[in-house]
Amino acid sequence: MLYRVMLADDEPIMRKALLTLANWQEMECEVVYTAANGEEVMENLEKASPDILVTDVRMPGKNGIELAKYIWENDLPIKVIILTGYADFSYAQAALKYNVVDYVIKEGVFDGLVEAVQKAKESISKERRVPEAEGTMLRMENFLKALFDGSLYDVQEIRKAYENAGLLLGKEGYVILALRFRVQDEKKKRGGKTIYESLTNFFSMVFGEKMTAAVSVERDAFALVVDCGKIRENIMVQCSQIIDMMDNFMKLCAYIGVSAPHKDIIQMKNAYDQAFEALEYSFIDETCKINFYQERSRVEEMVSAEVDRRLKLLYSEIANGNTVGAKAYFEELLDIQKKEKCSAYLIRNTGLQIQSQCGHILAEFDKTLKDVTGLERNTSREIYECRFLKDYEELLSSILVKTAETVHIAVNKKKLLIQECEKYIEDNFDKNIIVADVAKYVGASPSYLSRVFKEMTGQTIIATLNQKKLDKAKDYLENTDMKIYEIADALGFEHTTYFSHFFKKYAKVSPKDYKGGQ
Repeated sequence: MLYRVMLADDEPIMRKALLTLANWQEMECEVVYTAANGEEVMENLEKASPDILVTDVRMPGKNGIELAKYIWENDLPIKVIILTGYADFSYAQAALKYNVVDYVIKEGVFDGLVEAVQKAKESISKERRVPEAEGTMLRMENFLKALFDGSLYDVQEIRKAYENAGLLLGKEGYVILALRFRVQDEKKKRGGKTIYESLTNFFSMVFGEKMTAAVSVERDAFALVVDCGKIRENIMVQCSQIIDMMDNFMKLCAYIGVSAPHKDIIQMKNAYDQAFEALEYSFIDETCKINFYQERSRVEEMVSAEVDRRLKLLYSEIANGNTVGAKAYFEELLDIQKKEKCSAYLIRNTGLQIQSQCGHILAEFDKTLKDVTGLERNTSREIYECRFLKDYEELLSSILVKTAETVHIAVNKKKLLIQECEKYIEDNFDKNIIVADVAKYVGASPSYLSRVFKEMTGQTIIATLNQKKLDKAKDYLENTDMKIYEIADALGFEHTTYFSHFFKKYAKVSPKDYKGGQ
């Protein structure tokens, strides 16, 4: 089998020399692509699918170091050889951290190239040889992951897959340990791999032959299958060793949940669920680092009357834009849930209800939770992934406070808008103005202004204009000697008949009779 090689150099003469003068066939290689710069390499990397990339250290666009970094960060199965001049050699060594196979000085390139290619081939061959032990471990991990995520559920299929997986459960039975730890967000992918490898080795050292398997089930969580023995006595000591090591030496904050003992492989999914449920006991009290599964009543999953009452008060405060009141009721709500020993599931579910209600409230102001919180991810997922109460409290406080603040600002803007409207109406009601005139003055659309005005005052703009005209007409009739046609003209009516009809419609009496009755 020939190794696939990709060449990259911005000097045409060097590309030609590498392509034609190097004896690639003798080196068991074939050149599948030749690029003139780093961008061309990036564009054709997937299509060419090389095993080895021979690249100049300095090129337009992306240079050799940047290409090596990209391959390293994306864990691509490509070995990189850097071409460099004497003057650039120290610069080229910056790529050492990106697992570059070798550096070849351009002066005398063909002597060094043969040796570098040989190194790359040996590295590739080594990675392609998968030992039998690793193959067995892979089958075991795949079996457990399929069992844990529920994709393997048929009893007969489980037993058959168990026989082929190489998993041997102890005669005394087993427990599942769910272990979760905090990984810093800025850690690189390879840093994560190193952590997982280190932890797996450490678990094996602590439990010895008692540990049947350790599987990474999430980015920050492991599931361990451990033989029973003396459950609480032994496992408590061993779990304490793990917590101490991870917290104090690896600087990872770890928590462990332990399932009830089980014997049959068919019960393993249930054991897995129990372990992660036990892990959730640390949600409210972070000082509880190791928790054993306990059968619990589902009464706690019902929302109590006190919780329901606080939720209604909380929603009212948010809808009124009162951040102080909203925070106070949220804190009361959490205190009640802690006293009632609510599960993490129930508390998170309450959080989902709160964020949903906030979403509905914001929709009335043409806003979304993403608009006001700035959260890129789905807020429901953010709530679900809160591992501890303080993280949950911080997230929900942010959501409800920013929602209430948005409402407060929006309501104040509406109040100012209505004040402007009312002032304009007060100053101009006698000039035969209509809704469009008011809207134009305040800079809003007639439909939006009409909706907001009715919402804030309880009556329409037309009704307000008419009431102003009616009150002023009564004032003229009661306190002046103005003729009816003069009053009609003063109030912007084109004809006395229109005014009389208007007055009688709203005052239930004609202007003449009203004046005569005074």
